[in-house]
Amino acid sequence: MCSIINSIKVLIFYLILAISAFFGLVFAQTPAVPFIFLNRRLYFRWCSFAMGYYLLMATCLLEDLLGIKIVITGDDLTKDNKRSLIVLNHRTRLDWMFIFMLHSRFQTLKQLKIVLKADLKRIPGPGWAMQHAGYLFLDRIWEKDQETMKNISGYYKSCQSPLSILIFPEGTNLTEQTKIKSNEYAAKQTSFNGSYEYCLHPRLNGFKFLLNSMRSNEILDAIDDVTIGYEGAIPEAEIDLLKGHIPSIIHFHVKRYELDTLPQTDEGIGEWLQSRWEQKEKHLKEFYNKNQFDSSSKHCNDAHTESNISFQRRLAFILWSLFILFWSYCILAYVKIKFFVFLVCIFHAIMDSFANGVIDFVCQLDANYRELNSIRTRPAIKQD
Repeated sequence: MCSIINSIKVLIFYLILAISAFFGLVFAQTPAVPFIFLNRRLYFRWCSFAMGYYLLMATCLLEDLLGIKIVITGDDLTKDNKRSLIVLNHRTRLDWMFIFMLHSRFQTLKQLKIVLKADLKRIPGPGWAMQHAGYLFLDRIWEKDQETMKNISGYYKSCQSPLSILIFPEGTNLTEQTKIKSNEYAAKQTSFNGSYEYCLHPRLNGFKFLLNSMRSNEILDAIDDVTIGYEGAIPEAEIDLLKGHIPSIIHFHVKRYELDTLPQTDEGIGEWLQSRWEQKEKHLKEFYNKNQFDSSSKHCNDAHTESNISFQRRLAFILWSLFILFWSYCILAYVKIKFFVFLVCIFHAIMDSFANGVIDFVCQLDANYRELNSIRTRPAIKQD
């Protein structure tokens, strides 16, 4: 009976997320599209704010509807909103969603960007909304992904807004199959070649390239090493959550490394990441024996923080509900609004088909502008 109730809750959760994402895309983000040409910084901040408030509403569903609790240990980042690259172990396919709860405590949801598979950006509603918010989508074709990371790093620099980029260095989530493949590959290496049980060995190229791109564009202050652990049920995928497998408590252990403490060479960066993952494996082994990370670490989500964020997320849910109700009435009552919704869908479908998505179009436009601007500001060569 409890599992059935949980399944109904999750179904409601998915429906609200999907409907809210579509309404947010159409009526909160799409009106900002003209600023792609007029003021990309304003466009980026507008769409990021809309996405951040949507994510805050989503945390209300996760915590108040599904009843998930979180525990945060390690470095307290609640008053330190630096530009960061976040590395997280990929225990399930839903880790990226659960981390919303962590960043709601840090007040950084509007600056959170996630590195995702390119296929996800074509999902009508959520995928289009994430493109507007500046999420980073990779095709897993190395030459193409390098260009993508280079262009979007330049776009981030142009927007001059604080951001936190979440990347999963493991490349995929932990399963028995991926664990076997990861350990077999690691066994062939000369260092960091031990078998892991609680995480996968990290892939180095994407992380090193993204770190170097952000560092060269001066849009990075720190690396946030986050380790996630689950207490209770562990939903491996979206369908498991729908079956009622809801974790009771999710633990986050946070360690911040300032950029100036990191190695400068690619080889040094790779070794640094591998050593972090070796330590992460030890922490996770201890966690799943004791259901807690380092007991001596400070708990960052104290009563005051929890009370404050509880009010904020519930207010966000109320405002999003009113937002959806208002525009639902407008869609039913006015033909022009129906036509606007139709045009929004056609616009995004065309952008996906001919420009590989809004985000690629915006990044290429920004790259062309920066190149043109550099030509204009380049000193003329005097001729004798």
